[in-house]
Amino acid sequence: MGNRRTRYEIYADLLDIVARRGSCRLTRASYGANLPVDRAKKSLIFLASRGFVKEKSVDNSKIYKITKRGLEYLDTFKQMRKLFAALDEKILPVRARIQAKLILRENEVKIGEDVNLEIEMVNTGDAPAILVKVEGFLPAGFELVAKPDFCDFEDRDLDMNGKRLDPLMTEEIRLTLRSLNKGTFAVKPKIDYADETGHQMFCELEPVKINILDAGLPSRIRTGYKDLDNSLLGGIPENFAVILTSISCDERDLLIKRFLETGAKERQITFYITREASGIKTLAEEFRSNFYLFICNPQADTIIKDLPNVFKLKGVENLTDINIALTSAFRKLDTSQKGQRRACIEIISDVLLRHHAVQTRRWLTGLIPELRSKGFTTLAVMNPQMHASEDVQAILGLFEGEISIYEKKSKKGLKKHLRIKKMYNQRYLEREIPLIKEKLQIRKERKQL
Repeated sequence: MGNRRTRYEIYADLLDIVARRGSCRLTRASYGANLPVDRAKKSLIFLASRGFVKEKSVDNSKIYKITKRGLEYLDTFKQMRKLFAALDEKILPVRARIQAKLILRENEVKIGEDVNLEIEMVNTGDAPAILVKVEGFLPAGFELVAKPDFCDFEDRDLDMNGKRLDPLMTEEIRLTLRSLNKGTFAVKPKIDYADETGHQMFCELEPVKINILDAGLPSRIRTGYKDLDNSLLGGIPENFAVILTSISCDERDLLIKRFLETGAKERQITFYITREASGIKTLAEEFRSNFYLFICNPQADTIIKDLPNVFKLKGVENLTDINIALTSAFRKLDTSQKGQRRACIEIISDVLLRHHAVQTRRWLTGLIPELRSKGFTTLAVMNPQMHASEDVQAILGLFEGEISIYEKKSKKGLKKHLRIKKMYNQRYLEREIPLIKEKLQIRKERKQL
């Protein structure tokens, strides 16, 4: 209780912040004087009635300016404070003291939309503050889009690079965040600062909550991988032909499996054209009415048993045989069965190696429209490192969308990432998605549990 301010000290603090800013709104004065807004308003009205400040209405709000009489009071009070301090037996150390407030402009947005935050700081102490960093401002699943130029972003903290904040001066930090997942998230920033002696201090801000809504667009085909579907705003646009470019890796195979599993389990007609059937045979056996497997391999008989929804071909040498098998499967489809359909063509690189660019383009130029006319959304797969660049470009141009898996150096070595490179005339989030095997395998883990 001994540190509680008298009303005269409160008046002096309000007059000081108004004098320093020249003109001051109520909220700014309340922050600077470390007072609740209602109490600051009451005190300013009293000071105005006594001629210590002038009150003026601007844009439906009050602006306060200090008068000559207010300056005289402030000067006299400061002189008296110095005299009282000289008589005090215990001289308190001079310290910096940061007070801050977090302002959220919108507390409800959709996935992929910007979230604008402001952190307003004032040094209410008697010594300069050295601003070190802001922690905890970025919830899990968010990315930082914009920040002040004087700040650096490192390890999910905002480094303020030792910016100096003098007594009773203010600083605003404006941040733009973007959410990648739906849900309710808490923003709980903590400001790390120090005084000129190196004494470290913290200011914890009152947390705010952000509600992120689903941004899924209609007529989208879910890939089954949440991070990718969020970036696609729900999934691949219906009836699109999209190519996945990737080196051979576990992450690619797991993503393909997710795409196929999602279609099969949602009872969608699902075609899979491949050379191998590792990890997929159970889908063909379990979902015989809607999952169709096309194995282009001379050893197909040893890979999987005969089933009415399995088509075995000797390889990719004869593209006409593949077309005939697809036509046979089309005829088996129930024309009355409505709903989304999907196809995955994993033999693009094999066909390109065997038939080269011209023949492969000719085959795909006929196949892609045929699948589209039957209501299919197509995901093709190609390893660009197996082919000449001009051949790769000849194939990429046939597809409306492209998704790429690539390797990127990190402190822990090479890591796989995914990015949507194009999606013709469609909205999507342009961001880099780290590929984590554990997240891709989550369905398998749940089944085992």
